[in-house]
Amino acid sequence: MKTKLLARLLLCASLAIGSTASLGAAEFYYASTTATLTYSTEVGPVPITGLSFNVPAASANFNTAVITLSMPNLFLSNQTSQDTPMAATLQIVTPFASTGPVAAIGYIGCDSARITTSGPKPITMVTKIPLGSTSQIVEAEWFSNGTSSVTTQYFASLSAILVKE
Repeated sequence: MKTKLLARLLLCASLAIGSTASLGAAEFYYASTTATLTYSTEVGPVPITGLSFNVPAASANFNTAVITLSMPNLFLSNQTSQDTPMAATLQIVTPFASTGPVAAIGYIGCDSARITTSGPKPITMVTKIPLGSTSQIVEAEWFSNGTSSVTTQYFASLSAILVKE
């Protein structure tokens, strides 16, 4: 009985493996930080320290980058006594994005102005960009609304997988 069950499982596994699509070659780029970083002015956006890298020019093998920004440990702090809700903007920036240099933008906020420090405000953004004719920098940037500080703790990462579309 066990032998028949094992044979069926192996047959199902081989059928599943045989029907998967081949992704071909890919390249992976990655940057991360475990530092506690804080930004607290509305002047910006500014690069987030440690979250940038260069991707190569388009080639016969790769013409697109799929980029992911993961910031699971963001917090907002009210830096003034104003009754303005806290907010921050995060973005992925690269020169060859079809939308201009900003490839993706995301926001975190806290609806109540009476809170001095928010709970975790995680954000993950995924976007794809065409690779250009020269290498280009990919970086994460942030800025706040001027009444709050945005802080990342423990871990944040920026990654890209190069593929052929």
